[in-house]
Amino acid sequence: MYRIDSMYEPMVEALLAGRSENKADRWMACVAFWLGRQQIYNVPDFWLALAAKITSGLDAADREAILDQLSNKEAALVNPAEDWPETPGSLLAVVASWSPEPVPVDLYAYAATKRYAIETGGIVIDGMRVMTDRASQSLITGAYNYVQANSDVLVKFKTAAGFVELTAAQMTAIANMVGAHVQASFAAEGEVNKQIIAGTITTIAEIDAYAWPSRAMA
Repeated sequence: MYRIDSMYEPMVEALLAGRSENKADRWMACVAFWLGRQQIYNVPDFWLALAAKITSGLDAADREAILDQLSNKEAALVNPAEDWPETPGSLLAVVASWSPEPVPVDLYAYAATKRYAIETGGIVIDGMRVMTDRASQSLITGAYNYVQANSDVLVKFKTAAGFVELTAAQMTAIANMVGAHVQASFAAEGEVNKQIIAGTITTIAEIDAYAWPSRAMA
């Protein structure tokens, strides 16, 4: 079920935003008079004074259209010489409660997520894209162990582009490069964590900008 007070929020926010820029538009005057008549957030005098100030700054046609809809008491408030009314502290507190302070970002968690994405995102070895997700890492380790005991075999190996046939030396080289990539990813996260502790990295943008391992391996 909708709360009736939630309907006021966009009106009040738009009105106060226009007020901060000293704007005077017909819709602003209409909204402010309505808020005052309804005594929204218990500051009717503020809304009516704001509405009157906005109305006084309209062009003649819009001003007369508004005045025709006002009571004598409301119309008497419209005076170009009046200053902009100060926004009550109680209203500012209400508006502030609609937009609470954002929850701080966990930089360590973000760095770990970044490392995981790079670690498992694959690498390119001599033009061949090699998958490095955790399952692929295990398969590569198994293939490496296999060729260590069987140096004359050819290994069927599945890359991101399909199957290839590799010698024991080629399989060993791939395993070493994947291992180096994984280790470099963790080493980078460790260095980022040190810089977070030192205060030299304070935002996720700075984590993104850190020199993470390249996915291209020679």
